[in-house]
Amino acid sequence: MIDSKIIKKQIFLTFFMVAFFGAFGSFDFKYFWWCYLLFVVFYFGFSLYLIYCCERFVVFLSTVFIAGLTALPYISGNLAYLIASDLFGRGDFRSVAIGMVPISIVYLMFLMIFYSKASFFPFDCVGNRVAVRPKKVVNTKSYNVGLISGVSTLTGSMFLKSVSTEMGSMVAIVLCTGGCVFMVFYLRHSIRGLRTLRIRERKMPTPYTFMQIDEIREARSRWWLGRLFKWLGSLRQSPSV
Repeated sequence: MIDSKIIKKQIFLTFFMVAFFGAFGSFDFKYFWWCYLLFVVFYFGFSLYLIYCCERFVVFLSTVFIAGLTALPYISGNLAYLIASDLFGRGDFRSVAIGMVPISIVYLMFLMIFYSKASFFPFDCVGNRVAVRPKKVVNTKSYNVGLISGVSTLTGSMFLKSVSTEMGSMVAIVLCTGGCVFMVFYLRHSIRGLRTLRIRERKMPTPYTFMQIDEIREARSRWWLGRLFKWLGSLRQSPSV
């Protein structure tokens, strides 16, 4: 069950994961740090929106999944690009193409699952309210993709110190890419379920929201940032005199 505590914890964890992994980019790119800072500021603002304003179940869970499933291929792609750069030079088309291979593999796997036929619907719907359907072998912690990505990457970095740089990077590429492909497959029912919810949502007068939306709204009314966002929203919606 997604409640106010899980929302705040999950989004902040996802933000720090994205900000941390995003710093390991292609430093030879002239405007990398400016683009990185701009992205972090934008994503921080969007994270605040998700915590204090967002009531759309599909938007929230899709953001968590996308952020978590992007971290590992991003690291793999950068490592592949750096290895290829030693052979072809930085900025070379071949280096860029090789760097895109891990990302492309995960993206194609995601598309195959996203557009495949669903065999299990992982959500319970009551009206326009949605909750993750409980399973005996899967609890809410199973959806903490960011934590899985963080642990996997830190473990990989420890491994790099025990072997040669080139060999360690190649193994890290395989592990990160394979780990992300596994997570996409593991979350296949949720990915298909979100697609189904999005299709249904287009035909509904109001979008899907959280099953615990009353508790979430009550918690947001206690948070000072939640009250601030609500006040700003009321100013935007108030008719002009």
